[in-house]
Amino acid sequence: MSDVVALYRLQELELDIIERAKRIKAINAQLDDDEALRESAAENEAAQESYQAAEARVRDMELEIASSVEKRQNAETRLYSGEVTNPKELQDMQLEVESLTRRKSVLDDELQKLSSERDELRDKAEETEARCNEARELHERESKELLKEKETLTESVNQKLARRKKSVAAIPEESFKTYNRMRVAKSNRPVAVLREKACTICGIEQNSIVITAINRGEGMVNCQNCGRILIRL
Repeated sequence: MSDVVALYRLQELELDIIERAKRIKAINAQLDDDEALRESAAENEAAQESYQAAEARVRDMELEIASSVEKRQNAETRLYSGEVTNPKELQDMQLEVESLTRRKSVLDDELQKLSSERDELRDKAEETEARCNEARELHERESKELLKEKETLTESVNQKLARRKKSVAAIPEESFKTYNRMRVAKSNRPVAVLREKACTICGIEQNSIVITAINRGEGMVNCQNCGRILIRL
């Protein structure tokens, strides 16, 4: 195997490793990104708090109505007991009963309104809780799949890194130094395939001297335009 062929195969192996490493990095970012789940949880928490507050207002109103009813019942009992004979006091007690009756009517209307609001908030809380559970289940399912993919990719990268180490050891030191020096400047593609008469990366057609040198396998021959090492497959 010529040095150029060995360098090309090394390049293909390294490009494969780079792509897999990029995917692992993207998976890590996805695993760390739980914004949708946090937003869903925050929405659910706010809905639950609103519902609980509405439930508390309903309970408070029910207690107030019960207290008002008890006061009216006590006033009516005393009014009709015959114990009170003073006309002024009887009139005041009658007025109190009427006032408490009107108060209960007002409170009943308010309770109906609060109960309606409570029911709406309860329905919303149930919906947000369901969405939150769905979001959590989806996140857990996707995370499981991503972790499995990451494990497979990591194992593959480790295997390919071992292959790369063997490949580098088989390449002459000077050839590898040239390749390695060009790799960063050429975006990890220091070796380009010559197809017909043109470099497949920059697209520039090569002159006959370059083409003849490549056909004869005369060591490393560079593209006249981009400077990459050319190889004909």
